[in-house]
Amino acid sequence: MIQGTTRNRQTREFPGGRPGERQGGRPGECPGGRSCRKGLLPVLLAVWLTAALSSLASLPAFADEYAFILSTDFWSTSYYSTIGIRPPRTADIAVEPVSTDPVAHYDIDEDMVFVVNRYLADNVQVVDPGPPFQTVGQYSVGNGSNPYDIRLASSEKAYVSRYEWTTLLIVDPYSGDSLGVVDLSAFADADGIPEMGRMEMVGDSLFVALNNIDRTVWQPAGPGKIAVIDTRADTLVDCDPASSGVQPIVLQLPNPYTELRYDGCRMELVVGCAGAWGVLDGGIETVDPFALETKTVVATEAGLGGDISDASFAPGARWYAVVLDTAPWPDNFARLVAFDRDTGQPLDTLYNQTSGDGASLGGIELNNQQELYLCDRDVIDPSVSIFDTRADTLLARIGVGVPPFDIAFLQVPQAGVDAEPGQPGTAPGEILPLTRIIPNPFRSSTRIAFSLDGPSRTVRLDVYDASGRRVTTLLDRAMPAGSHAINWDGTDSLGRPVADGVYFYHLRSGDGPAGGSPAGESSIRSSFAGGSSTGRMVLLK
Repeated sequence: MIQGTTRNRQTREFPGGRPGERQGGRPGECPGGRSCRKGLLPVLLAVWLTAALSSLASLPAFADEYAFILSTDFWSTSYYSTIGIRPPRTADIAVEPVSTDPVAHYDIDEDMVFVVNRYLADNVQVVDPGPPFQTVGQYSVGNGSNPYDIRLASSEKAYVSRYEWTTLLIVDPYSGDSLGVVDLSAFADADGIPEMGRMEMVGDSLFVALNNIDRTVWQPAGPGKIAVIDTRADTLVDCDPASSGVQPIVLQLPNPYTELRYDGCRMELVVGCAGAWGVLDGGIETVDPFALETKTVVATEAGLGGDISDASFAPGARWYAVVLDTAPWPDNFARLVAFDRDTGQPLDTLYNQTSGDGASLGGIELNNQQELYLCDRDVIDPSVSIFDTRADTLLARIGVGVPPFDIAFLQVPQAGVDAEPGQPGTAPGEILPLTRIIPNPFRSSTRIAFSLDGPSRTVRLDVYDASGRRVTTLLDRAMPAGSHAINWDGTDSLGRPVADGVYFYHLRSGDGPAGGSPAGESSIRSSFAGGSSTGRMVLLK
């Protein structure tokens, strides 16, 4: 049982040996597993209306933010380290051991790190994400099950995907007590195993990537699949009612290999499909988690010039991928490339491996500061390389001893919000691109998180409906540098509940005075000389 701990960022008690209820409430659900956007049409925001009364609902900022690094040689030595996100980027190396095949998941609501110790370890390790970053619990998920990922539905229920087995495990995320299973054998290929991989939660729906690898030849048995579980009933959702039986989402590409990520602005899932290694048959695909169907292939392995081993979305159309050459080992070097999300064409190569024995690049992750962290597994100089994505330049290389493999940021996670036209980056004092809305969709309240760089500036946050009418002003005052989060409870400026539907937030910073009555968008922009960002929220009733 996990005992109570005291965090440096905030003090929390874990009554009864269990962390408290999840902050911000449960995410919104998709009724019947179908579209949450029924009757809602895509719209553009109208001209910004005049300012009115404002109401502040700010949460405490996270004072300390870290990169949580998993390092392994895949044989005998493995551990986790931490790196401070803000300069001087102090590193704490080899804090505690993990298995030799680990991946990490940071649950923002629980404020806890879960390390999934995979092949031959078969357990979950629970780590407190504040100094001294101690392991506070560990439990088995089945000998020989080869767990691949974990996602929490609440403080009392989590799901663990198991690559070698046909059943998705439901557990207490802290004690490991089994709460049941969900049978996915109906989605298996000819070898009888669906090969569960990475997962993501959207509302009350859990999305589980299925690799569908034919183990007789160790090649994809066909297109990849995504199983959808209704976490309210722990039952499979039928993604194609027109076909007999319960159906998964069938992807266009084989072998969904990378992390399954949710883009809260575009309201889509993103996954990199590796296909068969050494064959240019994969790419990066998006999925509609509300219509429960594939959307489009945004980039192909043929277009990027190699196998996809990881991918990360960023604000705007500039996305990133780790690409492995198709040459046989040991000449299959790796590259970190930027590509255009809209055309799928490469834009830049940030890092190009030119020596070594085989590909030596691991995972990538983008933080709130628009810094891309790359696990460089070079055997001579294993390091975490940090790039500024606003200029695609190298900021720092930080050695971590044993080669790094996976990264999780201990901060409000990135969501990939589109930058406003004319705002390709941020200067000191501007708003850094928004993080995801947590939760989104939502029922009762949601939290809008952002970071402010440089000196204190006036920040204004407005909510608009689909017609462009301002619903309420959540924030209009000077804010210090750092990370902030604002609550919206689904009410207008007079405190009246609004109807369900799509809403937009518009956040901007600048040197102008708070409040005032600008006559229109041009006046607002002249009053706020800093950055701005816009995104969508979905309110469900």
